Amino acid sequence: MIKRIRKLKAFGIFKDFNGDGVQEFGKLNLVYGWNGSGKSTLSTLFESLERRSNLRAGIDQSCEFTVALENGSSITEKTVAQATIPIRTFNAGFIKENIDWDNSVKSILLVAKEKIEERKRLEKLKTDQESDDANLVKSNAEAGKAGADLQKFLTDSAKRTKTSLQVIGTEDNHYLNYNRTKLEAFINGNSEAVRASSSILKDGELLELVVAAKPETKPQVGSIPNKLNADVFEAAKLRLEGLLKTTATSVVLDRLKDNPDIQQWVQQGLGIHTAHSSDSCEFCGGTLDKSRLEAINAHFSDEYKKFQTRLANAELWLDQQIIEIGDTAYEDLLYEEMRAEFSTAKSELSTRTATINRCIDHWRALLRQKIENQFRTDFDVTPVDSSACDGFRSALAAMNESIARHNRKTNDFAKETGAAKEKIELHYAATEVKAFSYFTKVAKRVAIEKEASQLQTNIAARREEIQRLEAVLSNEALGADEFNKHLHNFLGRSDLCLHFSPKLFGYEIIRGAEGKHAKNLSEGEKTAIAFVYFITKLAEADQKITNMIIAIDDPISSFDSNHLFHAYAFLRNHCENACQLFVLTHNFNFFKLIRDWFDGTNANRKKKEKPAVAFFYIVEATSEIPRTSSIKLAPSSLHDYNSEYHYIFHRLYQYSEKSGIDRDEAFLAANLARKILESFFSFKYPRHKGDMSELFRLGLTGCTITTPQTKEKIYRFINKYSHSAIIEVGEDSSENLIGESGNIIGDIFTWMKEVDKIHYEQMVETAEVTT
Repeated sequence: MIKRIRKLKAFGIFKDFNGDGVQEFGKLNLVYGWNGSGKSTLSTLFESLERRSNLRAGIDQSCEFTVALENGSSITEKTVAQATIPIRTFNAGFIKENIDWDNSVKSILLVAKEKIEERKRLEKLKTDQESDDANLVKSNAEAGKAGADLQKFLTDSAKRTKTSLQVIGTEDNHYLNYNRTKLEAFINGNSEAVRASSSILKDGELLELVVAAKPETKPQVGSIPNKLNADVFEAAKLRLEGLLKTTATSVVLDRLKDNPDIQQWVQQGLGIHTAHSSDSCEFCGGTLDKSRLEAINAHFSDEYKKFQTRLANAELWLDQQIIEIGDTAYEDLLYEEMRAEFSTAKSELSTRTATINRCIDHWRALLRQKIENQFRTDFDVTPVDSSACDGFRSALAAMNESIARHNRKTNDFAKETGAAKEKIELHYAATEVKAFSYFTKVAKRVAIEKEASQLQTNIAARREEIQRLEAVLSNEALGADEFNKHLHNFLGRSDLCLHFSPKLFGYEIIRGAEGKHAKNLSEGEKTAIAFVYFITKLAEADQKITNMIIAIDDPISSFDSNHLFHAYAFLRNHCENACQLFVLTHNFNFFKLIRDWFDGTNANRKKKEKPAVAFFYIVEATSEIPRTSSIKLAPSSLHDYNSEYHYIFHRLYQYSEKSGIDRDEAFLAANLARKILESFFSFKYPRHKGDMSELFRLGLTGCTITTPQTKEKIYRFINKYSHSAIIEVGEDSSENLIGESGNIIGDIFTWMKEVDKIHYEQMVETAEVTT
C-alpha cells in the first residue's frame, strides 16, 4: 500500500509539497478538492505509478516526486520505471488512452472459466509471480538501503579523511576537494592494501608521515666526510709499543737517567752552551770541565738524538689522529621527518668519537712520558676499542643516509610527498573500512543485487508464460458481455452496448437495435461508459482486485442525481475489497456518499476495538499567483457538514473571527465570499441564478444597514480578487486585499443577517458548535 506522498516538487500546481506531516494513508482514502485545486494533477501521480513513467516530465523536466510505500521503500521520479506496485487509475488519462469516442474502445480480455487445467496453471504462475514481485521489492529495498548505507559511510569517511589531511596543507587540490567518489575509487584501486592490517599506522608512524607530507621544500645538504682511519690503529699500536720499549745506545749517566727532569734540563743546557760556544757555565759562571762535557755528550749521543726525533715525529702523528667532527648542526637544514634520526645518530657519533679520542690521548700521554725519559720501557699500551670504531662508522653512515634521504626528497619533492600522502590516505581508508566492515557489507550488497537480478530474470520468463496462457484463455467476447451487463445495470437501460469488432481490434459502441455506431453521446453517457469500462477492465487477465491499489478521479463529473447514486453503488460494490482505494472528487454530494460509507467502516471497526482504516483529505490551492497546492487532512467542518454551503459558511465565519488573516487566507476568503453570496441569493432569487449583478441588486431590496455603496464595495472585492488570473504589476493588490478582507467579510455577514436574520443566526450557531 501507499503510505504517504512525501514530496511533490514542480509537479504541476504542487510547487513544493512535503507530506511528512500529513496523516498517513489508510486502506480507504477520500480526497476533496474544487476544480483547479490540483486534484486531477494528483491523479496524474497515481497514473504515473501505474504506467511506470513520470507523466509530468514532458511538461516540466525538473518535476520531482517521492511516494513512500508500506514496506519502507519509496518510488521517485528516478525509480518509477522499476516500480512494481499493482495500481490502476481512473482519470482523464485513462479515458484518453483506452477510448476513441468516434471509433473504438480497446478490448477487455477476460479469462474463460471452462479451461480448468490451464486456469490452475495460470493461477499458480500468478501466485509465484506475486511472491517473486514481493521478494524483488524487498531485495531492491534491501539493496537500496545497503547502497545508501555504503554511500553514507563513504561520504562521512571522506569528510573525516579530508579534515585529517588538511593538517598537511591546503595546496593539494586532490585532498582539498576530497570526497566520496575519490575515497571509493581509492578503496577499489587498493583493495588488498586497504584490507591489510599493516596499513593502519601507529600514532608515531602517522605523525612522521604527516610531517613528511608537508609542502615545504628545502635546499640540498652536503654529506659529512669520514675522518676516521681505523685500519691504521692496530699497526700504530704495535709501532707505539716498539718505540716505548726501545732506548738509544749511549754512555748513560745514572744521575740523569734516574732524574728525567734533570736530564731534560741538562740536554737543553748543553744545546745552549754549544750554540753560544760557552766555556763557562751560564748558570753558575764556573769553568766547564772538559771531562764532564765529554761525559754529558756521551750520554746524549747521536743515536739518542735520532731516537728523540722519532719520538717527536710519533707524537706529531698521534696529534693528527685526534678526530675533529666539525660543525654537524644540520638539523634545521633537514626536513623535519629526518631530524630525529639525524640527531640520534649524531649523539652516537659524538659518544664513539670521544671514546676513540680518549684512547689516542692515552697513547699521546705515554709517548710524552717516553720523550721525557727515553730510557724508560715499562709502558702498557691500551688498544683502540674496535666497537667504538664500528659505532663511529655506523653513526656516520646513518647521518649521511638522513642527508641522502633529504636530498632525494628535494630532488623529487612531489613524488616523495605524494608517497607520504598516499600512505596517510591508505591509513585512514584502512581504519574506516575496518571499523565499518566495509568489504563485508559490499559483499552483502552484491549478493542481494545478484538475488534481485535472478528474481528479475525469473519474473520476466514467467511473465511471458503468463501472457501465453492468458492469450489461450482470454476472450474478447466475454469482456464485452461483462461490460454490457454492468453498463445496463448502471444506466438502467440497455440501448447502449459494446460489440467486438475484429476489424477495429477493439469494441465499437453501438446504440439501439439497428446496431449502428453510437454518435453524439452525452457527457453523462461518456463518463458512465468510461467508468464501467474501467471497473470491468480491473478483472482483465483474471486479476484479483484484492491485490490492487485503485485510484478514481471524479467518476461523476457530469452525472445527474440518479447517476450519482449509481456511481456510488457501483464503486462500492466493485472496489470495497481493494487492497487500497483512493477516491478524488470535487462534487460535495458524491463526497458525502463516500464519506458516509467510509465513516461506517471506521465505526464498525471501532466497535471491534480495531483502528480506523478510512481517512479524509482536502486538496487546497492558494489564490495568490503563482498558485500552489497542498494536501491536508480534511477539516472537521468538511467532514461534519452535509452541504458544501455549510462548509463554506463555516470557513468564512472562521476568518471573520480572526484578528488578522494571512495572504493565502485573504485570497481564499475572496473566493469563499463569492460562493456564499452566489448560493445565498440564488436560493432567494432562483430566477436570476448565475447573474451576480442582478442577484446583488435584488439582495439590496429593503436593506437599510447595507447601502448601495457597501454592496458595490463587496461586488468589486469579490470580482477583483476571486477570479483574477493576472499578476498586477505596480499595484499593492495583496496588501489591499489583506487590509480589506476582514472588514468586507463583516459587511457580507451583516448583509446576510439583514436579508434573512433567522437563517444567518442558525448558520452562526451551527458554525460555532463545530468550531
